[in-house]
Amino acid sequence: MQKSSKIDFYTVEITDSKDLETVLRNVHGIPADSEKRNVEINDDWIRLTRGKVNDAGYLGDMMRISMAPAGFRANLTGEITAVNLDKNEGMAECSAFYYDFESGILVLQRNSKAVSAKQMASFIKQQGSIDGDVEIKPILRPTDLMKMKILPVIRKIHISAEVIDVMPTLESLDENTMRVIQNAAQTESPGIEIVMKSAREKGATLNQAVAAATLESWLRIHDDFSDDENEIVKKIVVSGKDESGTTVEFDMLKDRIFAVMNYQLEPDDSAMWVTRRDHIQKTWDLHKGELKRILGAQLEGEEAESSEDGADEAE
Repeated sequence: MQKSSKIDFYTVEITDSKDLETVLRNVHGIPADSEKRNVEINDDWIRLTRGKVNDAGYLGDMMRISMAPAGFRANLTGEITAVNLDKNEGMAECSAFYYDFESGILVLQRNSKAVSAKQMASFIKQQGSIDGDVEIKPILRPTDLMKMKILPVIRKIHISAEVIDVMPTLESLDENTMRVIQNAAQTESPGIEIVMKSAREKGATLNQAVAAATLESWLRIHDDFSDDENEIVKKIVVSGKDESGTTVEFDMLKDRIFAVMNYQLEPDDSAMWVTRRDHIQKTWDLHKGELKRILGAQLEGEEAESSEDGADEAE
């Protein structure tokens, strides 16, 4: 059976003295069959099931073990049989990943039933005994979030999404976004449509800091709850004017960077690991130059913005 999965690219930010390289090396040193590799998250178990490390990075496989009832299996005549598991067993799904030590870029296979970016952040926080926050943020093309942040005029933000019960469980959402989600849930609305517009007079703009926080929250919701079959967040579009006064529009979902891996499903887990591992490694080798350039440009933009803020305060 042929299957396809998307591969996403992220940065990992840890507000602590520890770093992800140290966490991965420490967990890698735990015996492969040890339960100390596990972290419990919302009744599921997340574990680093296998991997290999060198001076450049870590290539591994994260496993999600769902302890929910496994349900039923059926044959083509309609005969149904319960799937019986022991109390310490669950259904397993794996996501391959690569973490580059130098750049801090994470490459993660997207699989709706396996480990999400949010769950991996929780795994890192718990395994590393990290007191601060762990944020895994998607790398966007230069025409997206960083350019939006320095737009002199933001005219309109348009966001469209479904409402699902687990949205309020997300951490690190800004207060306004959380309030909107809670209100929608309480009114039993199946969806949210947010349109924010600036005043009509020349030069009027939405507040950049609030706009950035809102967009980052909805991008996080998209990453944690959407997959190839179910796009919970349908639309995130920003329009405004750049330094030259030209009208610009950014589609922050369509323009994000991702790759696609196509592979043949096999019943042997070890063989599937080799397939996932090779795809992730090839994807990193293919995209690492572009990703590092984009990340470098974004960091330069943030430093320039910070310098301008400092100059304004000095004045």
